[in-house]
Amino acid sequence: MHVANQTVSAIAVIDLANELINNGVIGESDLADMGSHFLALYDAWRDNKPIQEYRLPEALLIDLWQQTDAQQKDSDIGLNIGSNVNLQSKGVLATWLSQCSTLAEAFSTFSQNISLLNPSEHWHSIDEGHQIKLVVRFSSPEYPSIAIDRSMSALLSWSQEFSKEGITPLATALVRPAPESQKRYHSIFGNNVLFGQPENCLWLSKEVFSQTIKEANPYLKELVAKQAMALNEQLSNTHSDSVLAAVNKLLIKNLAHFCQVGATCAELYVSRSTLYRRLKKEGTSFTKLVKKARLNALKNNELCQISHDELAEKLGFQDIGSYYRFRKQNN
Repeated sequence: MHVANQTVSAIAVIDLANELINNGVIGESDLADMGSHFLALYDAWRDNKPIQEYRLPEALLIDLWQQTDAQQKDSDIGLNIGSNVNLQSKGVLATWLSQCSTLAEAFSTFSQNISLLNPSEHWHSIDEGHQIKLVVRFSSPEYPSIAIDRSMSALLSWSQEFSKEGITPLATALVRPAPESQKRYHSIFGNNVLFGQPENCLWLSKEVFSQTIKEANPYLKELVAKQAMALNEQLSNTHSDSVLAAVNKLLIKNLAHFCQVGATCAELYVSRSTLYRRLKKEGTSFTKLVKKARLNALKNNELCQISHDELAEKLGFQDIGSYYRFRKQNN
């Protein structure tokens, strides 16, 4: 099963939904069932607004794949979606990859930071001498085989987009049983495609794997890498077992901002009810954590030359009266 409350890149969900609409699998009316948060981001994406750092529940992505699998189980749709490079759907990770110097560097960056896209998807490479074996799997069994088709064809399509060179694997292995028609698989993966195998993998020559990325810019790579790593750290905090610890880190980082429950929920990509429930499970509450953080901050600022107005603002009080009442109640 996928991890409860786990999130994926909003771009990943939106791009898949859009592709399914274009392929006639779902209609725009079906999007209403995906929730107001999705609809708001989908509208922003269609208006070309930046949503690269937003997240959506992984459950939405899985549900889209399962709907598609139920309707088109033995179809080429996963391959078709993966082979369609949509530059509007280039999220934080893809932007970072496009600035790497070679495909080998891009793959290393991709496999180490794929949680930015989908924490359930895992890739690794194996050096086999003159060739490189790339293996992919989903940690959640809820993803159907067409999702693997999409991931494998997308890796080739984006590699070709970055390198501006045609890429044909030396061989391809797929866990899924052989479909009735294999024509589309051969058009993407070449003639050496095996079905019913123990793992999903591609073999590329080392020459192909080391192709340069033509439009890479080292300066842009550094900028995007910093942004991506900050987002990765944030996700690591979010997906840690302790929500209490994640909230405390935010309160230490910026008490004035994160003492507002809405700001904390947005940062951790959880609903207010989920945050309250998970904190209760850890034996505390958001109110208690904010109070403790404020008392610690007061203690740390006792010897500092700071006015009460400044201190009230630093502790996140809306007005000076609330600040004085808090101090009086906790003397």
